[in-house]
Amino acid sequence: MSLPFVMISAIATEPSGAAPLARDIHVLALNQVGYESGRPKRFTAPLSPDGSVFGVRDGSGVEIFHGAVQGGIGDFSELRPPAGGEFRIELSGGDLKAGTSDPFLIEADFWQDRFWQPAVDFLIDSRSVTGTHPSAYGGCPWRDGTYYDAILPALVLLYRADPGRIAVMPRQIDWEADKRRVLAPEFKFDSNNPCSEGVMDAVRKYYTEFEPPAAEAPDVVKLIHWGAGYYLCHPATKDPSGDPDPQQIHSQTVEQIAYVVWAWPQLEKWLPRSFYEKCRNFCEANWAKSLEVDKWWDPATYLTPAQLLEKNPTGGLLHPYKGRHAPGHSIVPNLLMHEVAKRDGLADPQRYLKAALAEAAWCVEKLDWSDPRTTKGQRMSEHRTIPNLVWLLRHYPQEAPPGLREKIRAWAEVAASRSNNMWDFRRYDLEENWTIPKLNDAGNSAAAPAIFLAASWVAGDPALKQRMQQLAVSHADALFGRNPRLAAAAGKSDGFTGIERTWPQPFHKNVCARLELCRASLDSMPGTEMYPFNPEGSYRHAEGWVNYGAAWCISLAYLEFDARGSDIP
Repeated sequence: MSLPFVMISAIATEPSGAAPLARDIHVLALNQVGYESGRPKRFTAPLSPDGSVFGVRDGSGVEIFHGAVQGGIGDFSELRPPAGGEFRIELSGGDLKAGTSDPFLIEADFWQDRFWQPAVDFLIDSRSVTGTHPSAYGGCPWRDGTYYDAILPALVLLYRADPGRIAVMPRQIDWEADKRRVLAPEFKFDSNNPCSEGVMDAVRKYYTEFEPPAAEAPDVVKLIHWGAGYYLCHPATKDPSGDPDPQQIHSQTVEQIAYVVWAWPQLEKWLPRSFYEKCRNFCEANWAKSLEVDKWWDPATYLTPAQLLEKNPTGGLLHPYKGRHAPGHSIVPNLLMHEVAKRDGLADPQRYLKAALAEAAWCVEKLDWSDPRTTKGQRMSEHRTIPNLVWLLRHYPQEAPPGLREKIRAWAEVAASRSNNMWDFRRYDLEENWTIPKLNDAGNSAAAPAIFLAASWVAGDPALKQRMQQLAVSHADALFGRNPRLAAAAGKSDGFTGIERTWPQPFHKNVCARLELCRASLDSMPGTEMYPFNPEGSYRHAEGWVNYGAAWCISLAYLEFDARGSDIP
């Protein structure tokens, strides 16, 4: 029997399965998988004094780069080996024994080559009912998904970042085979999960009343069809983890489908026209709430860290720390509907643009970036704020509200000021909290590349732009070993390549979303207890979440947009 989410999502755990780290040797914390040749390449040496020397050696042992540690950081960004390959770093100096890093790759298209397929694999496996477990914790298209998970926007942006790359990825989803399997009389749906009511009715309707995607469609497109189609069959949902809002058609659900409608010119060769019309009609019929500023955006509604009960909270409001209502989440969806309405000759396209501009103006006026609850406190959902503001500014510079560019730049300056440490890691605050108070913070690192890259495009000052680019990469690196525990956020290496150490504290099996059955799940990261370098510190709750997978997909898309110089799609 699965345990209720509110009982297990916040169990405080003690370290297990990871030995203490020696302090008499140079320690190197880096991205265990590797680096992209044209981007920043940095590592952390938490015990090494300034001036400790390091050398990067290629696969044959030849030193090809030489540098020195300053402030606990080694920087070899200038190294761009033309052939790529596998490398190691040797570090020595002072009274410590010499240290050698894990092997790592340097590749021209590193993020695409090493992470796009795992990111898609995770979303294939974590589908409700049709994935690797016949359940639907939370009642959404993905197990433990929510109206604010942003999975559909993530898939659309990943597709648009490089349609050619998506088109040649292996096909794993067989729509007809899935249909036969889940509609067979002997199929056993595990309904012993919150919000499972109506799930199988929605699945049956999806497979019997919707035209299928093209058999040869890429898996990303089939996932888009699955997610949007399921929501059309079962649009009213409730987040079971203590959300005060009742079951309803949430504005953020509707906004997710707007991305599908907007991207139709790129999707129509794979999907039936009838599907597009159903999606567009759904958005038009349910858009009213997205034209307004959400009441939950207001910082006056936020809890203080002291109001989070117990050492590790057991549910409840958790606002904004759960990431349910990131300010500005409706801005880009309104801009997309404005474009759709103009493209399709729908009534009053200006109402969408007017709403987006008003929501952006509200953010400029009401949000105080010095309050960390408005930034990192939004957990993995912060990518709904800064990138949305940047999108508006880049696409509608003449209409943008006064002060928008300055507001984004101010965010970047605050973020940079909180990242001046040997981990290149943006702290929650500069007092006691390195990470979001009390909760698993992996999602914010997963979302960070998209946020920092978006800010870099409008930063103006070259030094600030460069710092945003560094932080975009450093937070991705943190997911794969550049952190005080020297471990990747993944609880297992299944689905990834090149991970030397997975997260030592596993999640309880066969509960909630059963994400231990999925490839390439991102589970946990060090909390404040392990910073600045206390790897033996206590662990936060370890549990993968599809919201983290969505945030990571969005960051992978932004890394590609940035690499191509296309900024935003």
